[in-house]
Amino acid sequence: MRTVSLSSSLSSSLSSAIVGLLPALIAGPLWGAPALEGQNDPGTDQPMTADNLASWVLEANPGLAAIEAAAEAAAHRIEPEGSLDDPMLSYAVAPLTAGADRSLNQKIDFSQKIPWPGTLAARESAARFEAVAADRDVDLLRLRVVAQAKAAHAEWWFIESALDIHHATLALLDDLIATAQTRYASGRAQKQDVLHAEVERAELDKHLLSLLRQRAAAQARINALLSRAPDAPLPAAAPMPRQSTPPALGELQTLALARHPELSRLDAAISASESRITLAEKAFYPDFQFGVGYNSLWDPTDKRPVFGVSINVPLDRSKRRSELDRARAETRRTKYSLSERRAGLLAELATVHAGVVEAQSSVALYQSELVPLTAEYLEAAIADYQSGAGAFLNVITAEQRKLDTDLELARSLSDYARRLAELELWAGGPLDPSSSMPAGAMQ
Repeated sequence: MRTVSLSSSLSSSLSSAIVGLLPALIAGPLWGAPALEGQNDPGTDQPMTADNLASWVLEANPGLAAIEAAAEAAAHRIEPEGSLDDPMLSYAVAPLTAGADRSLNQKIDFSQKIPWPGTLAARESAARFEAVAADRDVDLLRLRVVAQAKAAHAEWWFIESALDIHHATLALLDDLIATAQTRYASGRAQKQDVLHAEVERAELDKHLLSLLRQRAAAQARINALLSRAPDAPLPAAAPMPRQSTPPALGELQTLALARHPELSRLDAAISASESRITLAEKAFYPDFQFGVGYNSLWDPTDKRPVFGVSINVPLDRSKRRSELDRARAETRRTKYSLSERRAGLLAELATVHAGVVEAQSSVALYQSELVPLTAEYLEAAIADYQSGAGAFLNVITAEQRKLDTDLELARSLSDYARRLAELELWAGGPLDPSSSMPAGAMQ
């Protein structure tokens, strides 16, 4: 069977419209788009993998850089919180005592404030756990950014696969139209067979417009993650690698409870709150101020050196009790939040895991049964029509089923990758460093 170019008013008009839209929907701007520098620039030469895209997005994400700076600032607060206040040095002079027959009288004092034992340790501990919580915020945002990038890659791969399926179907339909025209010219087919095929081709042209729109939207989303112009060119999506069945739900739950940064952040917040409770308890005790000095205003030289200590008197117990109650209430609130978030995390993990299992089963069903069956159905319909034993409508119906099934397989593969990325998000990290797709994924 040969592919013959056709000219019908409907298909030609839609084809012309598509050709006119192609530069706007696919090509980048003439001035070029700003790209990431160095090795983080996607370029267009090498296929783009999900891991590469995630790496580029992590480098380009300004929100992540901001929260990393906040975590760094929190880390720098640890040492000051655990340090003593600066000592005080004072100096005074009695200028009228200066004279030819006597020396200038002076007074020098040096003092150091020392809080109640354990206060500095509690302050430093609170700051340290707050820094840990800030680090976990960075880890959590990284997880979310990676999951978002991998989901965007899965959608980009689906659009490109759908376009490939579309072009293959279009070539097949052109062959069918050529066959129908030949049979009609020889009086072995009806005119409606040709018209039916051309209507189906026009529908495919319309479907192409939808795919191009989706491609432009996916391209804009990825470029937004990369902080680039919406229509900056992107490389083709790399074939999705193969992967074995994801871990069982029980294993993932244990893994998530042990390493998820959101739970670790709440754990650190609880520890920081407990340190603030200790700090509030220390406030009921006085602080000390030790000082040494020298006062030459005293005539007897043995009275001039002095040593002293002073303390604050914490008479207002009510405000200290309020601070202690506030710290305890904050600790309880954080503990309740941890309990609630742990339950919610396990629920989300179970839901997403069920989605991954469903997508994996769907991929297996399409690959082992539906795709081969629709291909065989189409071959049989074409053979029957060419032999005169079948109707052309059966061929068109089989072609539509084949197109729909191929697209649904591609969508199932994309959904699997997207749900797997979401599963990694709720599990707190990669399930397997080399994983992405089930065995037998479409190449």
